[in-house]
Amino acid sequence: FRLYVMTGPLNQIHAFEIGRVVVGRPLPLTLARALAFSGGALDEPGWTQQNLHTSHDKALEAGLDAIIASGTQSEGLLIGLLIDTFGDRWHRAGKLELRFLKPVRVGDSVRPGLRWSERVDSPGGSRWVADVWCENGAGVRVVEGTASCIAPEDFLA
Repeated sequence: FRLYVMTGPLNQIHAFEIGRVVVGRPLPLTLARALAFSGGALDEPGWTQQNLHTSHDKALEAGLDAIIASGTQSEGLLIGLLIDTFGDRWHRAGKLELRFLKPVRVGDSVRPGLRWSERVDSPGGSRWVADVWCENGAGVRVVEGTASCIAPEDFLA
């Protein structure tokens, strides 16, 4: 397989090829990032909201050994990779199905990736299907699923 590391919009580097793997940039999930994402409105009295994404005590109450990042933070990284890939078409024609496999602890990093698995030709463009995932800093998948979007032929030229 061929591996591409995201450095710009994929449609500019012609990375649409069955079997090709594309990975996005890793994002460190710091405590500050978790608090900003899951702590509620910054001007809320008593900020931060206490939950398993912001409070060690709440994480322990939930049976966890540490604060974990919200799964939607990993999902957002993956969606960012798909938007970089398809541009605005993702918002109109993108589909995403995910399974959350493992928690991501604050202090770890997450990196999104995809592998093109299928191209289905149809009027108005081709629907490109990919196996998608996010993995932590140790390379363990924490999220996986499938994504697809219609790309017009001139987008791929």
